Amino acid sequence: MTHKLNHLYLMELFVTIVHHGSFSGAAKQLNITPTKASKDIQYLEKSINTVLLNRTTRAIHITDSGEVYLTSALEILELHSQMIDNIDVMKTSLSGELRLTAPTLWGEVILAPIILAFKKEYPKVKFIADFSNNTSDIFRENIHIAFRSTELKKEPYLARYICKDEYTLCASRDYLQHHKAIKSLEDLNKHQMIVFTQKGSVIDRFEFTHQQQIVQHHVSGSLSFNSKNAIYQAVIMDCGIAILPKYLVVKELTSGGIVEVLPEYKIKSLSFYALYTQRRKESALVNTFIDYVCESINEN
Repeated sequence: MTHKLNHLYLMELFVTIVHHGSFSGAAKQLNITPTKASKDIQYLEKSINTVLLNRTTRAIHITDSGEVYLTSALEILELHSQMIDNIDVMKTSLSGELRLTAPTLWGEVILAPIILAFKKEYPKVKFIADFSNNTSDIFRENIHIAFRSTELKKEPYLARYICKDEYTLCASRDYLQHHKAIKSLEDLNKHQMIVFTQKGSVIDRFEFTHQQQIVQHHVSGSLSFNSKNAIYQAVIMDCGIAILPKYLVVKELTSGGIVEVLPEYKIKSLSFYALYTQRRKESALVNTFIDYVCESINEN
């Protein structure tokens, strides 16, 4: 069977062209010539009777049909990779290197303990973890898994749902016991608010969902931090009311040390996903670790 008749090869070629944004970049990675890459994509388009890429002298653009093909091709390549690895690799002998990235706070609070537990179970695995709020380029920085709190868009990555990234409006029990009762959003104006700053801008407008309606409320506070952990410290020291990630305060919410304020007003939440690329060599390790993360979070 020639390469042109090997549809797995054609799918890999198409995905690689989209990732690199050029035929030459894809050809270099797959060790073929740009001319062959172009002819093989033409063969693919002819075989399925549709245009996948629009080409100009300066750039290539994926068509709507190409978007559909890309999604399916990524899934098929991943399933094929898993099949090969399930045959060739025993998970009990996992080894290799995992390069991870995650948001700073979530990485430190949630992911770091999971990494350490996984390392004890699979001591041959080497971890390189980067906890940063900067968005990394998975391909250029050679990252195996990027954990992100996001709304999924049309990205050239495989994605696994991890958990909800929920937030809560909260304060310490002691603070609430020594200040006026809060029965409405307007009552927040009579309280000490602790707010988040981002790149020098104060985030002082809160958005809630209440009775299926979006409600916005402006607050002012005498304390503002660009660190959610600093805001958390201010809350537990009875300094006021703030919006915090639930994973950061879940223990105090359970014990009663921190109390949810106006729980009928829900704060918009995103979801954490594991974003990763198609790499057959590391797929068993990547998939096993993602499974381990999901299981560990669901146990808590």
